[in-house]
Amino acid sequence: MRSTVRKAGVLAAMLAIVLVVGCQSQSTGNPIEANANPGDRSAATPKKTAAPAKVALSAKESAKVALTDPVKVSVSGGKLDEVTVTSEGVDDLQGSMNAARTLWTAKAGALLPGRTYKVEAIAKNSEGRPTGLHQSFTTAPPAKVLGTDVTPLNGYNVGVGMPVIVKFSEPVENRAAAQKRLVLETSKPVEGAWHWFSDSEVHYRPRTYWPAHTNVTLKVNTKDFDAGNGAWGIKDKVRRFSITNSVVTKVDLDRTHTAKVYVDGKLARTIDVTGGKKGWRTRNGTKVILEKRENVLFKNEAIGEKEHYRLTGRWALRLTWSGEFLHTATWSTASQGHANTSHGCVGMSTRDSDWLWHVAHVGDPVEVSSKHGSPMQTTGNGYGDWNMSWSDWKAGSAL
Repeated sequence: MRSTVRKAGVLAAMLAIVLVVGCQSQSTGNPIEANANPGDRSAATPKKTAAPAKVALSAKESAKVALTDPVKVSVSGGKLDEVTVTSEGVDDLQGSMNAARTLWTAKAGALLPGRTYKVEAIAKNSEGRPTGLHQSFTTAPPAKVLGTDVTPLNGYNVGVGMPVIVKFSEPVENRAAAQKRLVLETSKPVEGAWHWFSDSEVHYRPRTYWPAHTNVTLKVNTKDFDAGNGAWGIKDKVRRFSITNSVVTKVDLDRTHTAKVYVDGKLARTIDVTGGKKGWRTRNGTKVILEKRENVLFKNEAIGEKEHYRLTGRWALRLTWSGEFLHTATWSTASQGHANTSHGCVGMSTRDSDWLWHVAHVGDPVEVSSKHGSPMQTTGNGYGDWNMSWSDWKAGSAL
């Protein structure tokens, strides 16, 4: 019995061996993936990935970039996703992308001098993996600085005839662009216009005299303005001034030999005067008081006159840079109100000149009727802006 059981066990073991061997021989023609053929290397090697994109900026951080240098962002091994170039206080630098999105080029002429720009760019390789660029560059300073000289000065109180004058230190190629940067604001409604006398000088005046007690603010926004020829504005300027009460003096040297002074539209005083004699006629037209002076010495050398004299005028209001004044003339009181005996100035008594000097302001208009006198220039010898018709004045605007 024991022998029979043992034989049955041995037989079962032998059958199990045959079955196992049979299964192995069937699997050799169709191997299972989990037990890959050791000779197949492709299953063991990781899949290769694309190299990252390389982004480059043409401008170097260590050098001052010229305004004419083309600023470019390029990529190899990928495509640009976005490019942003910024500088504090100004709009972003604009540019264009090529069709392949491998090159971004800044807009020509858009760089500003003496500025630092920050460049942020993102590119992606063929698999969409991003590469960033974070770099900055600085532009070279301007070859010439555009400065401005503004009249009236900041904080001044001036008369109703005062023009606003802006003189540029360099000629302006684009007058219209420059004029847009001159922003004038008034506390009372004013119809006015700018008039260019040259590429470096522009004046503003109202159609009629300023309204009394007007506050005026002029903003000269020349920062980052390209005036041409290498000149750039590097800062803005603000000037605030106010208009006084209205004082208008009307001088008649043809018939009455008087000066009528109107204060706030009403006749305040009629003054006997004398004007320029033959050969020295007082200029005809509207002038503006340039300065108030005291104890002015008048001498013949100042005007090239052979006749020798040394005369002091206690109260003097300058009307032209060449030497016309309203002033005290104690030496000609007998002619005042009757005849013209001066070398071009308008003379009056001490009493009248004292009163006028203390009533008048720099910027007050003085309208002179002198039919034998030469016309007052619009510019170059004082403020002759009011001697131009309104239509001609507006024609001098660049806008």
